[in-house]
Amino acid sequence: MAKSVNNPPTPQPTAGQPSGSRAKRWALLGGTFDPVHIGHLRIAVQLRDLGFEKVLLIPNRIPPHRPQPQASAEQRLSMLLLACRQLEGIEPSSIELERDDLSYSAITVAALRAAYPDVAFTWVMGQDAWQGFEHWHQPQSLLDEANLLVISRPGLRNVSHWQEQQLEQRECSLTDLLAAEAGHICLHHWPELDISASDLRRAIKQGDNVTFLTPDAVLDYITQQLLYR
Repeated sequence: MAKSVNNPPTPQPTAGQPSGSRAKRWALLGGTFDPVHIGHLRIAVQLRDLGFEKVLLIPNRIPPHRPQPQASAEQRLSMLLLACRQLEGIEPSSIELERDDLSYSAITVAALRAAYPDVAFTWVMGQDAWQGFEHWHQPQSLLDEANLLVISRPGLRNVSHWQEQQLEQRECSLTDLLAAEAGHICLHHWPELDISASDLRRAIKQGDNVTFLTPDAVLDYITQQLLYR
C-alpha cells in the first residue's frame, strides 16, 4: 500500500551544492484534491513515465487562491492514499496538511529541499495557474529552489511582461529540465481530460454515474463518508 510522505524534518540546508549534484528527480503536483480524480492520476502517471523517480501529490490545507475544500484534510488524504495504493512511484504528501498557515508552494518546496538535499524538484502546474503565477507567494524563490513544468495548450503564449522575462531567461526543453537542478521552466503540451473536481462534486450531488472518473476505492470512501451530498 502507498504511504503518505509526511511533513519532513528540517535539517540545515546544504549550502553551495553544485548544479547537477542532485541525482534524484521528483515531480510535485499540488491542489485541493477535493476529491482526487482520474485527471490528477493520469497526469501523475505521465510525469512518472517522463522520467521522474517519484511524483508527490500534495493536498493544500488552506489554499491561498480558491475556496476552502469541502472534505476535511484527513478525508482528502485518505482518498489520495486509496487512489495511489497500486501506483508505483506516486505518493501523497501530508506536508501542507500539517502546517496551520496558508499552503504556499514556495514554503513547501523550501522545506522539501532542506529535508531531501539529494533531490531535484519540479513543481507542476496547469495553464490557468501559470497565468497567475507572478502573484503567488514568493514566485522567484520557488523558481530558485525548483524547476517549473507548465502543462499548457499548444501555441498559447498569452503571458505578462514578468512571465515573458522569466521565459527568456529560463525556458528550456523537457530533456534539459529533467537534467537541471532548479530554475528552469518548460511549457509542455499534453492532451487535457475534460474533468475537474468541481464537476465531479456536482455529479455526485446530482446522483449522476461517476464510474471511471475516480478510482472505485475512492468512490466507495466518498459513499461511506457521505461526502459531496
